[in-house]
Amino acid sequence: MLRFTVGPLQKPTSFAGALKHFGISATSRRKIKNNGICLQNGVPASMKDLVHQGDSLEVILQPKDTIEAEDIPLSVAYEDDYLIVVNKPPGMLMHQTSSERFGTLANAIMYYYKVHGYDHDYHPVHRLDRNTSGLCLIAKESYVQHLFDKNRLFYARTYTALAQGRFPAMLATVHTPIGRDPDSIIKRNTREDGKEAHSDFTRLAVCDDFSLIRITLHTGRTHQIRVHSAYLGHPLIGDDLYGGSRRFLNRQALHAGSVRFIHPVTGHMTYVNVPLPTDMQTLVATACWDI
Repeated sequence: MLRFTVGPLQKPTSFAGALKHFGISATSRRKIKNNGICLQNGVPASMKDLVHQGDSLEVILQPKDTIEAEDIPLSVAYEDDYLIVVNKPPGMLMHQTSSERFGTLANAIMYYYKVHGYDHDYHPVHRLDRNTSGLCLIAKESYVQHLFDKNRLFYARTYTALAQGRFPAMLATVHTPIGRDPDSIIKRNTREDGKEAHSDFTRLAVCDDFSLIRITLHTGRTHQIRVHSAYLGHPLIGDDLYGGSRRFLNRQALHAGSVRFIHPVTGHMTYVNVPLPTDMQTLVATACWDI
């Protein structure tokens, strides 16, 4: 359910116009018109009805059952009425595919909604690769997801990774475009005809075999950190797709440990942090570091 209170109006506005003012996209408004229930001060209304300052508007969205709920442990790092931030384990897909219908984060989220009696949907604001662990920001309704894009809200993710070799001590900023490898349906490359990609790498510590690094993303291309790390000559440990060795870890050593954003509804700056997963913690704890 969505709730809004109408503020001062410069001219008469319809229910649909008020929804537009609150950032609800045209696509979402059509869905509400065709398959939703509108209430104005608790009374059923149509999208054409005029609204007035101080009116309480509610929209009840019909539930979607396209994602089956599945009882999977879920680590919730943050939650409010509009968003949920979860700590995804490595090895879990964000969404179902034609060949994998179960065991995904989407299944787990829908089960979480079910047991808590929530009538929400699954709208990822960003995505993580299957074998990347860490924070995933999920909007509970499509209009909340849309607000991030429409208003170009501040949104920053910080990752921790283990890369092969001794990473340079100075900040490494990479502004190299990324595009699909023409010989692969999965792999990406740095390419002149690719999309803009910007990553900042900071070395935290080094040992003989690898480096502990922190990465801040300014864009969100597929495999961006993995591609840029390999471009610098330091592929991530465990990332054999981009030249990394699986000697120490059998998945890419990449963790989305921090996210901060301007909340799309409240406008508040929000911070969420989680520690490294067990496999990366173990590797860090056993290394001989040179800070």
